[in-house]
Amino acid sequence: MTTSAISLEAVTKSFREETVLRDIELEIEDGEFCVVLGPSGCGKSTLLKCIAGLIDSDDGTISLDGRDTAEMSVQDRNLGYVFQEFEETLFPHKTVAENIAFGLEHGEQERSPEEIDEIIDDMLSLLAIEETRDDLPSALSGGQQQRVELARQLSRECPIMLFDDPLADLDYKLQKRMELEMRSLHADLESTFLYITHNQDQALKLADKLVVMNHGMIEQIGTPESVYHNPQTAFVCRFVGDSNALVTEGVPTDVGDGVVDVETEIGPITATTQNGTEKETGIVIVRPEAVSLDTADCETTVTGVLEGRTYTGETTEFALSIDGLDREFYVVVPNDPDIGSVGETMELGWNIDDALYFEKLSVTDAVTSSDLLGE
Repeated sequence: MTTSAISLEAVTKSFREETVLRDIELEIEDGEFCVVLGPSGCGKSTLLKCIAGLIDSDDGTISLDGRDTAEMSVQDRNLGYVFQEFEETLFPHKTVAENIAFGLEHGEQERSPEEIDEIIDDMLSLLAIEETRDDLPSALSGGQQQRVELARQLSRECPIMLFDDPLADLDYKLQKRMELEMRSLHADLESTFLYITHNQDQALKLADKLVVMNHGMIEQIGTPESVYHNPQTAFVCRFVGDSNALVTEGVPTDVGDGVVDVETEIGPITATTQNGTEKETGIVIVRPEAVSLDTADCETTVTGVLEGRTYTGETTEFALSIDGLDREFYVVVPNDPDIGSVGETMELGWNIDDALYFEKLSVTDAVTSSDLLGE
């Protein structure tokens, strides 16, 4: 039987009256790149700190490579940890090179001064901060300091690495470069990476395993593809990727093969069920990229008025108003098609399997339709 690199069983943590983690069950395999995604305040950072031993959980078991961490000190866990609060982790009196060298000099593996210098140079080059080698942290920008901490932890080559949104303060181009480098580093080091973020695009790009959290609970675990294309709750569908949501009224009518007819704000719609058909209220969600402005082959069609369009370089987003809907409905199409003028009436449509009906909004009781609609 293979032992998981990180195992959490019924882990719970509260601060005063607030429960931050609720019965967390999670297995992260050796060598896996696991990304935990969720909104601010959902418990992601607390989860990492419990695994690292910086915070004690109130209940449950945390194991590293099959060893219960209850009796393990922080040092015994031999984890690399890139904090969100990186400013306090660098030695202010040491240069950038000395900060990175510290972990190498005190690690389990013996390295010569020449080897340490070579690793430092490689890391500084990778993170595009070669010019900071002899600077003190106080002379660096916040983004540069974060990259130094990233270099210091990655250079240690720990078997398990914990990352608390390490790319958040980097500029757009460097962030995109580092996303590619993170995947490359993971492959080279063959370490287990546990990475938390609220950046959905980054999570989908990086993860082998994606964990979606909300209000201290796990909503769904799966590959990025399965979470995106087969969300188990309306919260997951709304949080991971863009979407249009339509509130329903009345118990849906089952028409067979997991398909229902439901009454929505814009009229009756046929949709694919995701998690139940018994309640009188639910939500139908349609992703913008699943909507077409060429409705010849669409199973569902509606009429809208074009309110605006935004060209992003690879796609164009159309915002339309639809009778009965008090918010805009979005369509995303490739390139920049020469169709539609603001104020013009347009037909839009989609297929039945692109309209997902959710009776269950979330694994928590705290999520309402208004929350999901952003009201």
